[in-house]
Amino acid sequence: MTILLLSSFPYSAISQEDGATQAAHAYLNSGNPKQAIKTAQRILKQSNQSPTDRLNLLNLIAQAEIMRTSFRHFEKIDNATQAINVVLKEFPASAEAIELRWKLAWIYWKSGNKKMAITAAREIITQDQQPSSLRRAWLLMARIHIQLRNFSYARSDLLQYGLQVTNKSRDQAIGMAWMAIIDIGENRPDIALKNFKTVYKKWPDLIADEPELFSAYIQLMHQADNDPDTLQMCELFIGKYIETEHAAPIRLIHADLLAKDKTNIKKAIKEYSILSAAQAETMIGRQAFMRKLMLEFKDETARDKLIPVMISLKKIATTNQLSIIEDEAILDLARLWVRLQKEDNNKVNEGKTTQSAFPALQAYARASASLNSHIAKAASHEGMLWMNKSIEKAISKKDWIKSVNIWRQFPQLRPGNNQSQELRLGIAHAMRMLMLFDGAEEILNTLYKENKHSIRGEHTMLELAYLWMDRQDPSGVNNVLRWLNRHEFSMYRPEMLLIVARMQLAQKHAEQARQTLSSVRPDDMTNESRLSYWQTKAAISESLSQWHSAARAWEKYRQSNGADAARGLHKQAINLFAALEFAQAFKLFQQTAQENRNAEWEYHMGICQIRTGETKQGTERLQKLAANSAGGRFTSLAKLTLADEQAGLLLGERP
Repeated sequence: MTILLLSSFPYSAISQEDGATQAAHAYLNSGNPKQAIKTAQRILKQSNQSPTDRLNLLNLIAQAEIMRTSFRHFEKIDNATQAINVVLKEFPASAEAIELRWKLAWIYWKSGNKKMAITAAREIITQDQQPSSLRRAWLLMARIHIQLRNFSYARSDLLQYGLQVTNKSRDQAIGMAWMAIIDIGENRPDIALKNFKTVYKKWPDLIADEPELFSAYIQLMHQADNDPDTLQMCELFIGKYIETEHAAPIRLIHADLLAKDKTNIKKAIKEYSILSAAQAETMIGRQAFMRKLMLEFKDETARDKLIPVMISLKKIATTNQLSIIEDEAILDLARLWVRLQKEDNNKVNEGKTTQSAFPALQAYARASASLNSHIAKAASHEGMLWMNKSIEKAISKKDWIKSVNIWRQFPQLRPGNNQSQELRLGIAHAMRMLMLFDGAEEILNTLYKENKHSIRGEHTMLELAYLWMDRQDPSGVNNVLRWLNRHEFSMYRPEMLLIVARMQLAQKHAEQARQTLSSVRPDDMTNESRLSYWQTKAAISESLSQWHSAARAWEKYRQSNGADAARGLHKQAINLFAALEFAQAFKLFQQTAQENRNAEWEYHMGICQIRTGETKQGTERLQKLAANSAGGRFTSLAKLTLADEQAGLLLGERP
């Protein structure tokens, strides 16, 4: 809205108007205010005029001075304000005074003297009670207070303005539009956008003809990011107001929208370049420079080409600390760190060192605290995705320390509870593996409450059971059994009973562990749990000195997929040895790989040979072991066995 259009104002008829007076009016109407002033002043000096004639001449001088100061862009307003005040002093109740009081306020405002403009506006409110005068005064005061960011005063002004307008009128729409500016200042963009749309739908020119309103509307549309007309509106604005102070943010938005279309990338880069050059020392200029940089290198992955870009962004962030510029630069740095690491990860097979995930996460975390909602939202979302990916990768590699460190160091990037179920379960597992039991239990308890009646809840309880087992919790057995009583048909029941058996065994209750495990069928388990089942069964049998049973369990273990076959073979042989099944044990020991034939193996092989009739070979083997100082306790055992054999021969106990 243009508050005032400079135009001719109606004058009262000049009684007995002579040629000089007509000439003064002609000069003013033809755009020659200087000559109009001189002519009017000459008339005033020549003779005594009637009050009406004097009023019209003084008013003519005031109008001419207003014209002159407007030509000078209101740089010099003293003559105009003085001429207006002369009329107001001599003829305060005249019809001309009403309009001149408004023009005085308007001149002060246009010249930048907001204090005097408010004073003049209040004078209008005090002396002129016509609704049109009051509307102009209250609206002017509202706009001044908006410029001063005194939004509470501006809102009060507009409420007073609203009392002077009719419902659903154009004047009311003007108030709504400026109230939207206040809503923006008070951080209510949704309400502001709604009001703008309401006004624009019925009176588009009301907004489009006022650059401040039009600019604010376009910026809100862009922030909402859901209006396909924003690009067209930007181009309309640029066509009308490219030379105004409001053009720069709209040109930046225009470039941003062009950048989203692959066919307009070159146009966007050009627009960014123009802005970064023309607005080099402003926030918009720096934003344009950064976005141009990111657009020019959007497909670049080579480290040697991205590093200079990152250095430039780092420099911008350093020189613009605690600002939106820094936040955007840091967000761009985070994206480039991610790009570098992805490229490095592709080169792992070439033996090259991979980039850490932490630099990108640190940058995302910093940017997520931005006061700019778009930057903060983008940083939080992208940072969350990168954190999830980094943690999942670390967990898959069983890098428990790295996964837990990422989780703890960047809490602001964690996804919401509904989005992080599996991730939190993985973190709890990693914490358990690092024996960070309290932290793991806290996560698992929360997860279980959220998923108490689902399969994930059962999986969470399984992880809790493992935790109680690893922590050697005295109440672990009862906790699991109580849960199993309430969840009789849980798909994890075999695994849970296996954990109970392992806990009972650790508590030296081997017979109870044997009974618990007897109700479990290994075929009902996953392959990993099946391996644990056979190891646990073997350990229970060993604890009960049931060597044959232990040997069979180790045989089942080593025949299972994923088993440590060498360990299974060795343990089976050891248990057969303990069961005095030396011939069977000897056959198994013979299958031991060469690299695993240590002092322990030599000892058991020697004993087996002696006990199966190969006395000479066994004795020679033990003699070699006895002479081996690096054999540890098996060297000592070999010596004792040889001594025992020698004693038996001497006493006639050995053939």
